[in-house]
Amino acid sequence: MASVSLRIGITMLSAGLAVAAPPGARAQPSPGVADTYTYVVVRNERGENIRGPVRSDAFPLWPVRACYTWVVVLPGSDRTVMLTEIQRTPGPTRFDVSSDIKINESSDGTEWRRTVRTQGGVSGTWCVNDADPPGEYLYRVLIDGRTVANFRFCGIRLEPGEEVRLETLSCKGRFLGS
Repeated sequence: MASVSLRIGITMLSAGLAVAAPPGARAQPSPGVADTYTYVVVRNERGENIRGPVRSDAFPLWPVRACYTWVVVLPGSDRTVMLTEIQRTPGPTRFDVSSDIKINESSDGTEWRRTVRTQGGVSGTWCVNDADPPGEYLYRVLIDGRTVANFRFCGIRLEPGEEVRLETLSCKGRFLGS
């Protein structure tokens, strides 16, 4: 899924992001899941958000500056679960990860298992690195061994200096499967 310099974090949903949802930015929720969505943020050189968060399935391939997140909103009370995130990138890349994240043999994917508190939901965030290829990034999210969501993002290479509006950046028509 995302080939990015590791800035992975579990973003607990108690902060509650208010972002508009464009068509196609949601995965189909599984039984036992209240909602799923994805969003993208662009930061400046000082790490301050300058665009977003915007619900989207497309992100610019801007190293360190562009980050994308998947979110699974869970109904019910806060509980502890085993969260597994399986990521597949469109080609080999460099992953700057901690020892608890396994990189596959072809260097185009990872698997990360961790025990987390749900606090209303779970999420994962990845930030782009300079080795990330353009194309489709796929994420499979499991809770306690059961698939609860499949997400598709696309990393889009833009021309140097090209301005982009995250609200209009889209996977549609750029890659197979869109």
